[in-house]
Amino acid sequence: MNGVPPPDRGAAGHDLRAVLERLDVGVVVRRMATGFDRLTAYTSFEWPVDRAAVVRWNVELLLRWMINGSPPDDYFRAELHEFLRARAVAGQPIEDSILVYRRGVRMFWEALLDLAGDEDRAVLLAEWDTVWSCAEDYLDLVVDVFVQAYADQRDAPSTAGDRRARALFDRLCARLPVTIEDRDRAARLGFALEEPYRPFTARLAGASVGSHADLAARLRAAGVLAFTEGLRVTGLTPEGFGWTAFLEDPRLILAQDPPLARDRLGAAVDGLRALVAIAARSGRRGRVRADEYLPELLLADSPGTADRLVRRVFGPLERAEAVDLSDTLRCLARHGFDTTAAAAALPVHRNTLLYRLGRIEKLTGLSLRDQRDRTVVLLAVIWENVAADVRSASKPADLPE
Repeated sequence: MNGVPPPDRGAAGHDLRAVLERLDVGVVVRRMATGFDRLTAYTSFEWPVDRAAVVRWNVELLLRWMINGSPPDDYFRAELHEFLRARAVAGQPIEDSILVYRRGVRMFWEALLDLAGDEDRAVLLAEWDTVWSCAEDYLDLVVDVFVQAYADQRDAPSTAGDRRARALFDRLCARLPVTIEDRDRAARLGFALEEPYRPFTARLAGASVGSHADLAARLRAAGVLAFTEGLRVTGLTPEGFGWTAFLEDPRLILAQDPPLARDRLGAAVDGLRALVAIAARSGRRGRVRADEYLPELLLADSPGTADRLVRRVFGPLERAEAVDLSDTLRCLARHGFDTTAAAAALPVHRNTLLYRLGRIEKLTGLSLRDQRDRTVVLLAVIWENVAADVRSASKPADLPE
């Protein structure tokens, strides 16, 4: 790494510039997005932006730098600072943030090689030092901005309160002995340490990370142990705490358990995170209860079995590359296996639907008239709809990869 790049770094040579100008940026972005989706530090952090647009923004900037020899200006640095500071507000560790960019640079290079033809690939390999020098300078710049953005955020009083609440919550869930430091944290937060505790998770539908940080701060001011987890606020309320004023916000989704002893807090909060994610997907607002989403939560409790259900139902159709049959089966399940309603929704003639159902039964070995097999299909469709949200909710945003 060479630090922040000098402003007079030269542009790429003619041959390399021609290769870079021929690249389809959209394809590069899609290729990188696939790689990011396998990176836990990326997928576990909820972020209220179009992720593909963010990747494209970085790719286009890096390509312009390589082609024109013009490093990002002060305006870009200011924009990047605010973007990364929001990640710090949300509680994403700096090491995870930097890891995503480091992997991103590698994915960028691999995408260039994979997408280039033989002649263009030869140019890239011959000029690899030029490409990598620019990419590493860009990464140095990003790291510099990260460090400053996170340092600025750590100095904010609300962030200190968030960190204290998170640390105390983690110790309570771990059933560690209450220490003098714990009592000091609780006193600073105005939170009573006496059991039992009422765990909760809340989300503001469509709101920013900053709005969730503000909600957590307001809850702490009201005597709640609350901290942010990206697009989510989690914590413990004292007995008798009233949510009335907070529920006036029409965006609020709130899940809360009855008072619990410390040895049950960890499992309870995991369930509440999943419940809020499922409720948000369904468009619910206000208080939500587990009884309203029992099939979804049952699947969330056994994700391995749920994935097997999906493979059992849709695997044979995918192997046969029968996309129309998969969509038909999903539509049928959503309409309660009513063939008339499903045919109208697709829309296809009822005889066409019946022909497709016959093919589905032949490929999968399922009988769509059998209640047990219908249940298997319905559960597979339910899990497909909520799996991504449940997985995102299952790991707090601040845990490392």
